[in-house]
Amino acid sequence: MTRELELLEDLRDGIDTFVERWTKIQRNSVKSVQAVANRIVQIEHLEGSLGELDEFQDIREKTRGKLLVDLFDKLVPALEASIKEFTKLMKMFETLGQKAQTIQTFTESLRGSESEIPQIDDLVGFLDLIVISVQDILSMFEHEFLVKITIYRDLEEGSVELGVISNYLTVWTAEPNIEPGVLDKLLKDLDEHFELLRDVFAGKTGIRLPEHLRKASY
Repeated sequence: MTRELELLEDLRDGIDTFVERWTKIQRNSVKSVQAVANRIVQIEHLEGSLGELDEFQDIREKTRGKLLVDLFDKLVPALEASIKEFTKLMKMFETLGQKAQTIQTFTESLRGSESEIPQIDDLVGFLDLIVISVQDILSMFEHEFLVKITIYRDLEEGSVELGVISNYLTVWTAEPNIEPGVLDKLLKDLDEHFELLRDVFAGKTGIRLPEHLRKASY
């Protein structure tokens, strides 16, 4: 059990580190996107009156073409740099998922002892809550990563309409799959689950674990 407890602590610390690194990459990415997003505004302004410039032949088409080229020349590399960082971070994501799976497998092994040791039921319940919370958190980031990959690949092809590009950048900067309030709630719940588990091993609850489990320190 000591090994599993150490794995749980590593998992909790790993979640914090992952969220912190993701937030940093996203913050830098948003800055890069905003730095080139004004090209979209300039292109949209071409639809209105250009004053005396309207007298020049094909001025709208030529200017629009140059601004679009400039937009893609700067936007795609900016997103590519972010995608590379997110992809590196997803290796840590995979490690966290593997640790969560190990804890889930261990929990299942304890579940088989519930009929013999009734008190195990509470411990299994706490471990279930931890695994579920971790999986919910990781799922949010996995879905968001897939969204970012899809946006990047679509823009990389360079055949996306301007309106779609604008929507893509809104989605990229807003991160619809990672709502701050929801994430904070999940992290708070995870901390509470861990605290309950610590109380069990510290003997602060009415739960009395079997001798071979009580020897494990937490």
